[in-house]
Amino acid sequence: MCQVVGEDLVRALKRFKSLAKQDLLASELTNNPHFWRTHAEARRNEYSRLLKLIEGSGVEQACVYALKRYQESGLSAGADPSPEQAGSRQALELFFRVIGVTPGSLGKWLQERKAGLTKALEPMGDGEVPLAQEQI
Repeated sequence: MCQVVGEDLVRALKRFKSLAKQDLLASELTNNPHFWRTHAEARRNEYSRLLKLIEGSGVEQACVYALKRYQESGLSAGADPSPEQAGSRQALELFFRVIGVTPGSLGKWLQERKAGLTKALEPMGDGEVPLAQEQI
């Protein structure tokens, strides 16, 4: 899944982070400065975390973090998100696109994972729940 060279990914994330900083500065000129400031800050924070993970632990760890973060925080849900959630979601989705994961395949993967987890938590014939260990 993660087939992008680390240097290229770092370069892309640094560029995204600088764009988020520009958006942060321009947020005061919008009709809803609080929303756009919070949105840009969330994107910058997410890019910083991803950069730190790539530089410290490698691209694969950043991929694992991004997938878990995207799923666990409910960022994939289509509900009306807060500016922070929307910014984090946008940052993670751009990260996924850079590593070659399309939004459609990401959504499909999350649905399959949720369906598999639900099935793994169903009681067995003797009433016990099977112990499942999952790795991304």
